Amino acid sequence: MMKGLITKEILVLIKNNKMQFLCLLMFVVLGVFMKSAAYIMFIPFLIPMLVKQGLTVDEMSKWDKYSACFPVDRKKIVTSKYIVVLLSAVLSSAMALAAFILINIVNKDKVLSLSDIAVYLTAASSISIVLPAFMYPFDFKYGTAKGRVVYFILTGIAVAGLSSAFMGADVTSFLSKLTQPLVIAVIFAAALTIFIVSWFISAKIYEAREI
Repeated sequence: MMKGLITKEILVLIKNNKMQFLCLLMFVVLGVFMKSAAYIMFIPFLIPMLVKQGLTVDEMSKWDKYSACFPVDRKKIVTSKYIVVLLSAVLSSAMALAAFILINIVNKDKVLSLSDIAVYLTAASSISIVLPAFMYPFDFKYGTAKGRVVYFILTGIAVAGLSSAFMGADVTSFLSKLTQPLVIAVIFAAALTIFIVSWFISAKIYEAREI
C-alpha cells in the first residue's frame, strides 16, 4: 500500500508541474553560463513548492474522503508525502551537483572547489527537507492556502539570511568555516531532526483531523 501511495504522489507531482520542471532546468542553464552558484541554489527553494502541490491537489479532489475507503491508516498517508520530500531532496542535490560539475567543465578555471560544492550540496539538501518540514504541519492543520503563506515567509527569511551572510562577509572566509566535515554533519543532522519531528507532528494532526 505504501508503494501505491508514493507512486500516486509522484504521478501527481509530474502531471501538475511539467512547466515548473522546465523552469528548474532554466536555472541550471543560467547557473552554468553565468558561472554562479546562486542560480543553482534556487532549485532547493522551488522543489518543495512543487512537492507541496500534491497536498493542494488532495484538497481539491477530496482525497481525504476517498482515502478513507482504503485499508490504510492516516499515518501511512502522511509518511508517503514525507518520503516523496526526501526523494525530491535527492533530486535537488543531484541537479545541483550536475550543475556545479558543468560549471567547472565549461569554464577553464575551476569556479568551485570540492569543499565549496560540499557546502552548497549540504545547503541544498537541508533546505529541500527543512522547508517542507515547517510547511506540512501548517498544511495539515490549516490547509494549503494558509500553508502557502508560511512557505513564502520562510523562503523570504532563508533568502534574506543567505544573502546577508554572503554580502556582509568575505565569501571565501565564510565558506571555509562551513567546509569542516563536523560542521557539515551537524547541519545535515539538524535538518533531519527537524524533518523527523515535523513528520511526527503532521501524523498526529492528520490522525486527529475530522474528515
